[in-house]
Amino acid sequence: MTRVSPPKKGQHTSSRKGFFFEKTVNKPPVSYEKSSPIYSLLNGQRVGQIPIDEHKEIDKEELIGYRRTVAGLEWLLLVLVLLCTNLPWVHVPEPIFLHASTIAFALFICVLHYIWRSHNGTRWKLSLNMWGITFFITSVVWETGSLSSPLLPLYFVIVLLAGTTLGTLSTLLGTLLATACYLFLGAVETGFFLSSSPVTFHNEHLTGPIIQLFLLWILAYFVTLISKETDRTKDKIRQLSRTDQLTGLWNMKMLLVFMQREYQRILAKTGKFSVLMIDADSLKAVNDLYGHHAGTMLIVSISEIMRSELREEDMLARFGGDEFVAFLPDTTCQKAWEIAEKMRIKIAQAPLNYEGNPLSITVSCGIACYPEHGQDLTQIMKMADKALYTSKGYGKNQCTIFKAPETAGSTSSPPYGRKAQDPMK
Repeated sequence: MTRVSPPKKGQHTSSRKGFFFEKTVNKPPVSYEKSSPIYSLLNGQRVGQIPIDEHKEIDKEELIGYRRTVAGLEWLLLVLVLLCTNLPWVHVPEPIFLHASTIAFALFICVLHYIWRSHNGTRWKLSLNMWGITFFITSVVWETGSLSSPLLPLYFVIVLLAGTTLGTLSTLLGTLLATACYLFLGAVETGFFLSSSPVTFHNEHLTGPIIQLFLLWILAYFVTLISKETDRTKDKIRQLSRTDQLTGLWNMKMLLVFMQREYQRILAKTGKFSVLMIDADSLKAVNDLYGHHAGTMLIVSISEIMRSELREEDMLARFGGDEFVAFLPDTTCQKAWEIAEKMRIKIAQAPLNYEGNPLSITVSCGIACYPEHGQDLTQIMKMADKALYTSKGYGKNQCTIFKAPETAGSTSSPPYGRKAQDPMK
């Protein structure tokens, strides 16, 4: 079995031949704050400042953008009606009712979009726009000739509006609403509600509306398909934005959102949680000896082993490179240490067969727990990262529970932590 260890001073482990090699240079040690990636991640903001359910915030912003678009569409619709009704060949028997409808719709737009600004990012407010547009179009069509009105195709706007902003169900409801308006206008024009004698239907009056109604449902069908594909694409984009593409684990951003939610829940019930910072040892040596493909396969193998050892309620994320973070809700330090040790041992005992070469690699782990190591989620993460650096500095392939320097038992205790032994011993 090939055991990979870090290259010694002056030793070149690269398997790629070339004319130039980088010379090993002894660099002065850097402070923890400068070397730790957790500081670069949290620099400028605390974990509590990261929004929970960010996809809901994005949906809200999207709906607010739709509202602005719908407001512009409603004004254009209003202008179009005013222009068309003033054409000489458009007959309006009762202009006063048309003017009243136009003024009422203008007031509706002003109140809904510019005065009543609350709930702008909600779907029901967009649905209210759809109902308002439907009533306005119906009143305009009624006043300009009913089924023979040149403005009858405006009902297509309702289907387009519902399909592009509200989704499949709303598209179906909008199409049914437009169909009901067609049938109502047809019944009124033929005297279905007023005449007691049998009603005679004339084909020349119904051919155009029937064709338009048929086209309306075809449009609704295609808009529904486009809406479904758009929703699938959004879901895929959300999934890609939340997960690490290499390992399939959650990315760090989603882990922080999850941790914030769990932290608030745990505060409410005065519970416990633990954070594990895990780093693969000497992965750079694997990359230098066998190439980056071997290192990539090792990262995938490590992530699969860790995922199999964690519980269903735990959350594991890839921090970046060969670093991982695990959040263990309702878990004491002793239990977190036991879980970390199981992962560490299983990873060490599961070599990867790469092109006939069994590659074995180990991991180091830092552990910090709430409330023992801090009352703040950001502080707990930093303490776990410090404990990880202690594991690295004291031989690697071990798990370290954080222990503050001022409470260390002796001067020989490692800074920022202690090498973890079985708590039962």
